[in-house]
Amino acid sequence: MDMMRVGALWRYPVKSLQGGRVDTLDVTPTGVVGDRRWGIVPVDADKVLSAKRVPELLDATADGDTLVLPDGTRIHIDDPGVHAALSAWLGREVVVRSTADSAGLAYDMTFDPPNDDAEVFAIPVPPGTFLDLAPVHLLTTATLDGCRSARPDLDWDVRRFRPNVVVDVTGEPFVEDTWVGRELQLGEVVLRITQPTVRCAMPLRAQPPHDSDPRSTALARQPELHDALVELNASFPNHLGVYAEVVTPGTIGVGDPVGVEG
Repeated sequence: MDMMRVGALWRYPVKSLQGGRVDTLDVTPTGVVGDRRWGIVPVDADKVLSAKRVPELLDATADGDTLVLPDGTRIHIDDPGVHAALSAWLGREVVVRSTADSAGLAYDMTFDPPNDDAEVFAIPVPPGTFLDLAPVHLLTTATLDGCRSARPDLDWDVRRFRPNVVVDVTGEPFVEDTWVGRELQLGEVVLRITQPTVRCAMPLRAQPPHDSDPRSTALARQPELHDALVELNASFPNHLGVYAEVVTPGTIGVGDPVGVEG
């Protein structure tokens, strides 16, 4: 295995909206600063909307504190008209809530990702956040490259998987699964890898080209990806990437060296 470095960093300010690449991430004990800081919540339900069940959320982008809607409308998250703009776009009355107001909320998902008509379950969000489960999500270029090689008929664009950190390394796919229970140092930050990341319906969703990147392309709906991940990851079927908790907070930068305990 070659020397590992941080290849890319991503932040997603609003749950299930597209986020963007950044040069650095500030990491606190509870996660990435500015990541999933807000959620879109229907006024008639204690649920935060997720693209697991509302795919059109991926048609909009959160560019820092500015939302870019599918029709090109740009509106600041603190603009008094943001709730009305989002409600008009989604066709239902919604509000934007911050993580300070996330208590008691849940998101809906199925346990049969390719089937949008499968039974829906309400999963509580962790206190004080709109994250699904863990503070940091990480994957490797070895995994993405290995999956592309094994299944070149599918699109393995990193945007499908919404990581915070992409570690640039060559080697066997799913190498990050072997880091579970170990500590990872990225620049001045230390993470403890807690578990492989099970994949929901999100990677199967269509997405438009990214608003801020003219080189990006549209991603088609791709339910076949689920079966591919079941076949390719023998140790953890339908898992790709890993979740981590923060041991030592600090700043991670693109190009920082990455070391694994032991």
